[in-house]
Amino acid sequence: MSTGDSGQLAEAHHGDGVKETIESIVIALILAFVFRAFVVEAFVIPTGSMAPTLYGAHGTIVCDDCGTEFAYGLRDLKDTRRSTSVSSNAKAVCPNCSHPNTRLTINDIQRNPETGDRILVLKWPFDFGGDLLGPARWDVVVFKDPADAKTNFIKRLVGLPNEVLMILHGDLYAAPVSELSDETLAELDEGRRGKYLRRTGQTEERLEPVSMRVREELDEKVRIVRKPAEAQEALWFTVYDHDYPPQLLDSGQPHWRAILGDSSGWDTSSRRIRYENRTGREDYIELWGKQIRADCAYNIHPRSKPPMVADQRVRFVLTPLSNTGSVTVRVGSTLRPFDGMIRMDGLVMLSNPPDMWKKQDVITIGTQLPPLALNKPVEISVEHVDYRASIRIGGKEVLATSSDPSEEGYYAPDVRQLRQEAQSRAAVQPRVYATNGVLEITHLAVDRDEYYYHVQGGGLALRWAPRAGWASPISPILLREDEHFMLGDNTAASKDSRLWDTVAESLDARGEDMQLGTVPRDQLIGKAFFVYWPSPNRVSWLQWLPVVKGSVIPDVGRMRWIR
Repeated sequence: MSTGDSGQLAEAHHGDGVKETIESIVIALILAFVFRAFVVEAFVIPTGSMAPTLYGAHGTIVCDDCGTEFAYGLRDLKDTRRSTSVSSNAKAVCPNCSHPNTRLTINDIQRNPETGDRILVLKWPFDFGGDLLGPARWDVVVFKDPADAKTNFIKRLVGLPNEVLMILHGDLYAAPVSELSDETLAELDEGRRGKYLRRTGQTEERLEPVSMRVREELDEKVRIVRKPAEAQEALWFTVYDHDYPPQLLDSGQPHWRAILGDSSGWDTSSRRIRYENRTGREDYIELWGKQIRADCAYNIHPRSKPPMVADQRVRFVLTPLSNTGSVTVRVGSTLRPFDGMIRMDGLVMLSNPPDMWKKQDVITIGTQLPPLALNKPVEISVEHVDYRASIRIGGKEVLATSSDPSEEGYYAPDVRQLRQEAQSRAAVQPRVYATNGVLEITHLAVDRDEYYYHVQGGGLALRWAPRAGWASPISPILLREDEHFMLGDNTAASKDSRLWDTVAESLDARGEDMQLGTVPRDQLIGKAFFVYWPSPNRVSWLQWLPVVKGSVIPDVGRMRWIR
């Protein structure tokens, strides 16, 4: 082979290599677009409607009093269409100790707030997963805003097709359409048609509440919608954590107080709480100075008086220092409190005192476990949530009430009675009782459940809808085939399905098939599953650089799964 032939062969190989490289790049780009379109896509959270599950543009502060770190909502000062949501005299109220913090780092030198969480959204299950992998209740879902069909929204999916949904005193209730009478379905469907007529401007009078007959049938047939374990864990919000006690102890700040005073066997002066029997009588401590209400520290301008929340959890680590004695935790509502007792010999009991006005039956259930090991710490949790009381020991549920009327420990809401109550039932102040023996408690914390408002939230109003919005007790919503209902976790400051009163032109063309307050199936994008880039840590000496904006170090500790 001649030298010239070798050169021509090399040129040919070089040309093939360039061609292959270009083909590889093109194929990679195609695969990337396909991946983004059908598999996973990244989104940025713009607002605080899902706080504290997900953050929009925000600031972060460490409480001057107790040291708790928390976020509060902001808007970008560079956005001339909006003003900052924080005034110069604003106060960020600590969610733990209630201290009003005023040293707010609203924006950095470049006038940028901390950015919203960047999340990954799984798309293919909604496109190809069918009923098995498709949208499920309690999923955090990205979808197209029904008002413009272009903007991406993110909320929690709470209402499913072919059911009637109602929000009552912070909880969700639903009944499948298959269990409702034709007359009730016809009236609810007529109400949906009335919403369509008002949407098109054919009438302006306010939408009338459903009839008393429909309410009475729903009172009998709706059932409370309980959350699965993963979603429930995400929707517990800490009210007070004794690992971060307030140092000032001003009026209205929380602390655990021994009711018997100096004669009490409880010592709550440090984070490690100790009990030693002194009086021979039942002795208890109570959370003092803070009511359990549905407030959210993310909202700089909170509701003046949020409703009380009876869905509570008290959790701690118990270390038995003797083989005798017991510890009991009280949670729940003032009319229906529950006591969870754990005895050192392994007896576990769950009971509630009788209602003196209604003469309800007393619930008392129990189980026998092995004795608690001396000097060995064990996690304890007593919960009352969604009309279910339970006790967990060592991370495992050992005792709970039942929703089956035929079983021992039956406990369920009386919807008719609840409807007659103007507000949710007052919550008890959590208590921890002890008798005999010696014990220590550490990591003592009180949590509350999510509370969904059925009244107008965030100062928003509907032009002609029922006063309490869609899915309220006077306006339950019928979700037909392929219709979904969405709520934000920051329910007091979320314009969600309860409050939607406009429809995009493209969706309005569907006529009565597009119902206000719902998201059609074909508008769902996917399920949010991971926060891959929380707001980065700020570096003060880099804030002068406009390119990096002072936030360049990823906050790896806040990367998390979305539940």
